Amino acid sequence: MERKNFKLYNGITVVTSGLNQQTSVSVTVNVGHVNEPKLGLAALFEQVLLKQSCGIQAVYGGTITTYFTGCDVQDLDLTLRKLANLMKTPHFNPDLIKMTADDIVAHTRDLAPLPKRQMKLLYKHTAFRDARKVWDSDVYINAINGYGMNDLYEFAAKYLTGKNMVVAINCPDYTDEELRNMAEKYFGEIPAGRKHKVINDIYTGGFDRIASKGSYRQVMMGWDVSNLSNVAEANVLMSMLSGRLERSFIGKDVDVEVKIAGYYGMRTLRVAVTSHDGEDVNEFIDIICANVNRLRTTLASDRRMETSRNRAMAEKLFIFSQPQDRAVEIAWQVLGRGQMYDINERINATWQVNASDVKEIAETIFSKPLTCVVYADDGVYSYKEIKAKL
Repeated sequence: MERKNFKLYNGITVVTSGLNQQTSVSVTVNVGHVNEPKLGLAALFEQVLLKQSCGIQAVYGGTITTYFTGCDVQDLDLTLRKLANLMKTPHFNPDLIKMTADDIVAHTRDLAPLPKRQMKLLYKHTAFRDARKVWDSDVYINAINGYGMNDLYEFAAKYLTGKNMVVAINCPDYTDEELRNMAEKYFGEIPAGRKHKVINDIYTGGFDRIASKGSYRQVMMGWDVSNLSNVAEANVLMSMLSGRLERSFIGKDVDVEVKIAGYYGMRTLRVAVTSHDGEDVNEFIDIICANVNRLRTTLASDRRMETSRNRAMAEKLFIFSQPQDRAVEIAWQVLGRGQMYDINERINATWQVNASDVKEIAETIFSKPLTCVVYADDGVYSYKEIKAKL
């Protein structure tokens, strides 16, 4: 069954599909830790909400939050009603709020000293300095402990509204019309509200470092791709870069990752190299820069293009074979860009990408301001030196 979009009278976008046999439902709301009215309130709200219903997962995306669940086909009606009731009539009481806040505080303190956690936070705060988000564990914990029932009810009234929601339903056993009627039945009474603006102009790039206290080493380098239009070319470029970096690091005990990192509802192309053996971060940077320059200046061979196109297509198909990943991607596109791309058109476009397209998109992406953060000892290249290598 092909994916269909419908608009309910209250502004909710309903996306239906039957792409596999697993029945699933998600509700995505256009609010997260970026556009929250008070520090930490979105996280507290999400967790309080999840404690009111079992079997629901929350996926966080900066300016969006997705509530996702799977079910048996015979339970679809009940599942839709359960999710709709959670959006329409959330219940808050002091004991539940206190229990949830205590859990968040404990979790925050557990994660705070972990290098991977520190680096992810450092990366996003360096890449998006204009968001003016300051990460301070004590400030965050004090904020979480200070909220009560009125804060949560006001949050629900402002953000759990039709124009800020996307409902995605995957079920091959029902027609689009039947799914639309079910969505209207359960979600149609939600107030329309007003759509809140998506932040899309806060990328800055920059450089920062965390001094290593042991043998853990990491470098993250990224570039803004939030408003990129020719995405098929970028997908092929990422596949090519990932393959080349894997070969460049042969013989080294490192983990290499090339991915689209979503922060604050924005997206960056991020390259990360991690070692637990105290290896030279400058060498990591040299290798990344050399491969980036190769993409910008040299046409790939026919063989490399074929391999990269196949890999890019397989990765995109894999994402859309996973119900949760597919639901989040669809909602992000609808809320952030106004519409969802056609996956079949994207796959077909991938087959048409040639070496010149990759070289051109490489120049477009890698000419943007660089974000670079490192976890290492002294002696790391300066930001100016790294940019000169690019």
